[in-house]
Order: sequence, then structure tokens, then C-alpha cells
Amino acid sequence: METDKSSMKSLKAYEIIRDMILSGEKLPGSRLILSDLEKELNIGRGPIREALMRLDRTGLVKNIPYKGAIVETPPNSKEILHIYDLRINLEVKLGVEAMTNITEQDILKLEELHVAMQDCPKNHHHLDSDFHFLIYDASNLPHLCNIARILRGSVENFLNIYRRDKDHCVKFNKEHGLIIEALKLQDLDELKKTIAVNIESGLDVIRDTYATLFKVPH
Repeated sequence: METDKSSMKSLKAYEIIRDMILSGEKLPGSRLILSDLEKELNIGRGPIREALMRLDRTGLVKNIPYKGAIVETPPNSKEILHIYDLRINLEVKLGVEAMTNITEQDILKLEELHVAMQDCPKNHHHLDSDFHFLIYDASNLPHLCNIARILRGSVENFLNIYRRDKDHCVKFNKEHGLIIEALKLQDLDELKKTIAVNIESGLDVIRDTYATLFKVPH
């Protein structure tokens, strides 16, 4: 029971610190001092330390020996473009591999996620990620899926993407519908095209959000 309470506190600390970073309250390069976080969050050091280790794994925080935790610096605009080139190449391949393994149950889950995203909820970004990785996991290429997750997280974890405006959501939702249709029809060319287009649409949002949050020119 005590372990469960500690895990819940750690998760709460993780979510609060993550949102502080994504909202710009904790800026890139700033130190995350345990004693300060203890007072701010009213949570003990043990759960906070665990939360910082988890944030290190997402790329939002860097834990430096003898110095402590620092908010990681985001990729520059050139690196973002390279990341998205890699994402398109890899995720299209994963989609192609997944097509032959995708089940009717998987399609139903994709449709449920698609419905859940229609009203552009606050967690649209997370539902979007679940949508894509439900497909990619069907590729049975777990190591490449992990690389895809890291590439996605290396950019999007820095940005408050879940604040997508309605126009973006409508566009993404339409593209997700086309992806589902391509999977149902086993249309390989259409699947490749729609996955690539959807990722490129995300890049447009990344550019806008990156410029707004970090005042970096496109």
C-alpha cells in the first residue's frame, strides 16, 4: 500500500513538473532543485527524485551527476527538420509493415480514438500518439517503434502541442480518417501518403508553437 502511495505521488510530481516545463514556467537551462520543488509541490523528495528520473528518460530534463537536474534545451529548427525527415521515413515503413498484421479489433480501437478526438479535447496530442502507435505496434518491430517514440518525444515533449487549435484538430482528424480507410482497404500507396501528410501537418504546428514558445524564427 505504501509503495502504491509513493508511486502515485511520483506520478503526480512528474505530471506537475512536466506541465511547468511545457508551459514555460520552468525555462530551458534552469535548475530543478529538490528542496525548492519539495516546497512548490508539497511532495517528498523521494517521489520527486523518481519523477525527475522519469523526465530524464523523456528528454525534458537532464540529470547531471553532482549538479542535479536541469531543464533540457530544445532542438534547434534545423534539427527539428531532420527529425521530421527521419520520422516520415521510419513511420511510413512501420505503417507498411503493420498493414498485413492489423486486426479488426485494432481498427475498432482506431475508430474509437478517432471519435474521441473529434471535439479537440485537451489530451488530443496524447490520443494522437496512441492512434499512431496502435498502428505501428502492429508492425511487430518493437525496436523501431521505440526509436519512433524517441524521435516523436525529442521534439513534441518540449512543446505544448496539446493546445492545438480547432483548425489543426479538424485537419488531423480528417487525415486520421483517411489512414483508417487506407488500412481497411489495404491500400498501401494511400497509407504511405496519408501517414506522411499527417506527420508533415504536425511539423507545421511544431513550427508555429516553437516560434511562439521559444521566440525562434521559422
